[in-house]
Amino acid sequence: MFRSVLSALCLAVLVLPPAVAGDDAASPSARPEYPYLDTVRERLDAAMADRRVVGLVAAVIENGEPVFVYTHGETAAGSGEPVTRRTLFRAASVSKTFTGTLLGLLEAEGLVDLAAPVPGDVLRLEGSRQPTLEEIASHRTGLPPNAYDLDLEAGQSPERIRRRLAQVDLLCPVGDCYTYQNVAFSALESIVETATGEDFSTVLRTRLIEPLGLPGASLGADALTSAPSWARPHSGWRRVSNRPGDPDTHYDRIPSASGVNLSLDDLIVWAQVQLGTRPGLADSVRSRIHSPLTETLRETRRLGDLRQRVDNTWYGLGWRIYDWEGRTLVLHSGYLSGYGAQIVLEPATGFAFVALWNSDNRPAWWLWPTVMDLRTGDGPGEWLTERIEED
Repeated sequence: MFRSVLSALCLAVLVLPPAVAGDDAASPSARPEYPYLDTVRERLDAAMADRRVVGLVAAVIENGEPVFVYTHGETAAGSGEPVTRRTLFRAASVSKTFTGTLLGLLEAEGLVDLAAPVPGDVLRLEGSRQPTLEEIASHRTGLPPNAYDLDLEAGQSPERIRRRLAQVDLLCPVGDCYTYQNVAFSALESIVETATGEDFSTVLRTRLIEPLGLPGASLGADALTSAPSWARPHSGWRRVSNRPGDPDTHYDRIPSASGVNLSLDDLIVWAQVQLGTRPGLADSVRSRIHSPLTETLRETRRLGDLRQRVDNTWYGLGWRIYDWEGRTLVLHSGYLSGYGAQIVLEPATGFAFVALWNSDNRPAWWLWPTVMDLRTGDGPGEWLTERIEED
């Protein structure tokens, strides 16, 4: 039943000249100057053949303009409602790229000093000194990775959890090593609120989402479910059937780390702003937030086979930075149960790959390295195919 419904849905491969990047007109083939996109389409079709990939949207940007847009699948399994480039998904930790960018803007305006230590009433840690705001934003607190995330998922308030962090033994002195955080990262919300006099979510909306012209972006589950088209989550890595779930999550209580909702059109605009091919961010701000601050050895080791391409990794202000065969990539991924998101930029060439999906599945996580291989010729682009075969 699922496969018959899915096969009847709209599959669109849009190859857009710059002047119509917001249109819905479709073309059956890639622009001839980017022949690798034909193979990208084939690999995406192969991913969608896995029934666990319920809905997926993706786009490729070259020279700052979208040249390939792909939408396939359903907002909810069995619904017959196709995902489109305007369907909202949870962006999960891609939200951190918004927070990092916001901090860069506020620093440029002189409203925050990222070299200042975090106030003790917001976050206090063991050790000889408090972390700076920059160290929190680039995950140099020394806390164990993802400290107390499970307590957040159990319903405890972020404020209460942050108070408990004062009793946690650090893995290294503050500032000395990379350990990824969510709850500690959310301490930045109080800093933004103090600097602006407004609620964090309001600041994010009025200083980034609205001025930059992100057409559907929003924050939280209520805003997600009130959208005309929104993707339901499908959770469970080993599930044998696809059942739409509830998008509510306790991670909405830390919007700086995981609360943003995005459509594919939103992600395209966000990528263009970060590339500097769309107005909204000064070059100095983009350089600041994309600059490596923390060497992320833990992240490098975690890449496994992908270390054939990626030599070193770092973290900046809300962004990861990878050295891919001598190319500098600025990127982030996001995961919430039943959702995934990717944004990968090569600012030097105006390239970006972005994707969103609404199911727990392994193949989709290998989309961006597949696209990079095919684009650069650094490899055969079999990452996605190999993972589908393994599954």
